[in-house]
Amino acid sequence: MKKRKYQINLIHLLLIILSFGIQSCNKSSKHTIETIEKWSNKEIKIPENITFKSMGRDTACTYILNQQHKVLVYLDSLGCIPCRLRLVEWEAYIDNCQLKGSDVGFLFVVQSSNYEHLEQKLYTDLFSYPIIYDTKDEFNKLNKFPKEEKFRTFLLDAKNRVVLVGSPIENEKIRVLYNEVIGEGKRVAVTKRSTMSINTTDVQIRRDSLCLGKLFYSSIKNCSFVLKNKGRNPLIIQSVRTACGCTVAKFDKKPIAQGESTTVVLEYKPNSLGYFRKTADVVCNVPKGFVRLTISGEVVK
Repeated sequence: MKKRKYQINLIHLLLIILSFGIQSCNKSSKHTIETIEKWSNKEIKIPENITFKSMGRDTACTYILNQQHKVLVYLDSLGCIPCRLRLVEWEAYIDNCQLKGSDVGFLFVVQSSNYEHLEQKLYTDLFSYPIIYDTKDEFNKLNKFPKEEKFRTFLLDAKNRVVLVGSPIENEKIRVLYNEVIGEGKRVAVTKRSTMSINTTDVQIRRDSLCLGKLFYSSIKNCSFVLKNKGRNPLIIQSVRTACGCTVAKFDKKPIAQGESTTVVLEYKPNSLGYFRKTADVVCNVPKGFVRLTISGEVVK
């Protein structure tokens, strides 16, 4: 295992250099190598009592800190934060990781006390993934991040140690490395558990996406999704992973026989005004490892 990690780091060094078009003999190349070597396997310190916000409202998403891998993206207050954050590309990458069943969370840390402009962009793009607004610059004080922004995206392991440095949305070679490391720790429903012997089945969902229309901020909405077992083996739901604390899942853990149906209920309590789109992954013994449910709508006063 140690040998494999060492090999990945060497490849990572080479690909970082190639991705920025750096010649191996100049000062920039030397600085790049030194920076990556310095941060490889270094523990990133997470401040206590951090607050996650989803489209402007506080939300309970501490489960992200307990995932097997985490992608940390740190941005300071200089320049246009929405432009630098590249929300559309990150959303596509997050969706891709979730579709593959990867056990990875994302920590978007923005060092700024004035985030209204970014919030407007979040509403426009319907980007509901939680953001951490580091108003007191605690992350940087604890970790002393590199000055160059290209070195401020990290892939962390379960103990918050740096596995890779660089952004997977900026370079395809780095993306391949991310996918290789993350792919080794998939949270597919039947992996590394006593359920490995359970055979897969197929499910049919009447509607996997519901538009709730307009909701009052003080309201609570229950959304029901019916899953029918169309395969030959029992359907077993192990868990339902929601995007953030504003959505709570209720489901039956007992095996669902062939031809029978079960209901997954998503209870949504708005935590911000404006348009929203929330997803929930039903982790079960289907070939892909999960099925995705989606609710959307607009929260009004």
